[in-house]
Amino acid sequence: EGGPILFDRARRRAEEYTSDPKKVSGLLDDAQRKAERNRDRLEKVLDGLQSLFRLLSAWLRGRYTVVPWRTVVLSIAAVIYFVNPLDIIPDFLPMFGFLDDAGVLAFVLQSVRKDIDRFLEWERVNLPG
Repeated sequence: EGGPILFDRARRRAEEYTSDPKKVSGLLDDAQRKAERNRDRLEKVLDGLQSLFRLLSAWLRGRYTVVPWRTVVLSIAAVIYFVNPLDIIPDFLPMFGFLDDAGVLAFVLQSVRKDIDRFLEWERVNLPG
């Protein structure tokens, strides 16, 4: 029961964040640091999560603007949930602390998969690399 309620709270906060680029930027910085520190625990969702970070960063900078609003809000909500250390299963609990984070991230990544794929194609064509 708590998971959907907490994610709904994160979604509402995400809608507020969309009007504050500094907040989104800070959130992405925090999330990237947390993802790097916990690479091994996030291995199943790490590639998708990093793609999501890049999509949000490109959207934030106005470089990639064809992303649907729903995808922006869901993605920011997932990042808010991920960064929050006191979600359903607190992150400091050994072995279990990231299960809910990984579950929420996997759900959101699957929900916005087509938009991420479109972004990855745009990124491949438009960014040197």
